[in-house]
Amino acid sequence: MSDLKKHQYTMESCNHCGQCKWILPARMIGWDFAEICPIHMRYSYDAYSGQGMLNMAREVSEGKLSCSEGMMKLAHACTACGACDINCKNVKDMEVLEVIYELRAECAEQGFVPEPVKRTAENVKQTHNIYGLPHADRFAWLPADYEDDPGADTILFVGCSAYRYPETALAAIRILKAGGVRFRLLGEEEWCCGGSLWRSGLHEEAGELIRRNMEVFRAQGVKTVITACAECFGNFRGIYPRFEETEISFRHITEVADELISQGRLTLKGADAPMKVTYHDPCMLGRLSEKYVPWEGEIRSYGLHVPEKKFNRGEFGVYEPPRRILDAIPGIDRTEMIRYKEETFCCGAPSRETDPELARFTRDERLREAEASGAEAIVSCCPFCRDALSGGPVRYLDLTELIAEHI
Repeated sequence: MSDLKKHQYTMESCNHCGQCKWILPARMIGWDFAEICPIHMRYSYDAYSGQGMLNMAREVSEGKLSCSEGMMKLAHACTACGACDINCKNVKDMEVLEVIYELRAECAEQGFVPEPVKRTAENVKQTHNIYGLPHADRFAWLPADYEDDPGADTILFVGCSAYRYPETALAAIRILKAGGVRFRLLGEEEWCCGGSLWRSGLHEEAGELIRRNMEVFRAQGVKTVITACAECFGNFRGIYPRFEETEISFRHITEVADELISQGRLTLKGADAPMKVTYHDPCMLGRLSEKYVPWEGEIRSYGLHVPEKKFNRGEFGVYEPPRRILDAIPGIDRTEMIRYKEETFCCGAPSRETDPELARFTRDERLREAEASGAEAIVSCCPFCRDALSGGPVRYLDLTELIAEHI
């Protein structure tokens, strides 16, 4: 159930400072590439910003506004990238992204769900993946000679993206085997992680799937889940704790590869030719990958939370492992874009179906920034960033596959 009222403090405390729209002034190095919110940059209306979402949500909470088709479209145009939330927390501890999630849930409860979201939910229900493809084909790409380690308590969770990019899953398998990591696959027991349902406002459907997945993990004695999908990783870390206590360790393949390299268990050979690259931080591997810690208590004057609350400010996302890996490949010269780490600019993929024009605008802006960095290629490790950023003026490379190519 949605519960906007539990975020009353956030909705009432917005002072319209505009920090949800821009990089912090102290970190700005120029006018270009200073905006942080894709929807506000594109539409230039306050409604299309974290501030606008808070205002609308407050009106809904107080019964002054009702959910509508227009509000639904606006709430789902937002990529929910979390940039507004992280920047707001540099000024005042408020849960802007949580309010956006709850506004979507409120719309869903009143029957306002975008058709693409409905299709995805039906796909997950019927075929256990977001694409509606046969469940039996989830591991159809596995080579005939692949062997599992049935005694391993670590699994590789390939995710729905393995339907579209099996080469990434195969690369992850190669990395783990080369590093001597004991692991296995879930096979037919692996279903969608369910995160996209929750982020779209379908909290009940997401909860059922998340609890089911946790039951499977526990029944199979899983202690560690590794994934090469940034989306799955961010969902495991940021959404699962809302429904279940997660004693299981969730790790991204770049964290594992970085550890193997530092331990001398994995050595990377040089590139065939020198190449200058820039790394794009996926939102779900970066600022939205911190573990969610549930909180209940009282908010007193000046925002004092009793008991003390752990706020996720994006600073402890997975930022350094991918960069250290790139730096470990001889011949690769890494440069940074202006908006990076917790202030990265979203690729636009989450809005591809709900607002295709915005998605194109956001994609083009990110590629313009990559091109301005002087890089020949943009490297990342999210299948949805790959969908968005491929085919542009700067070549896209998947980091997991890049690692496997240089073993």
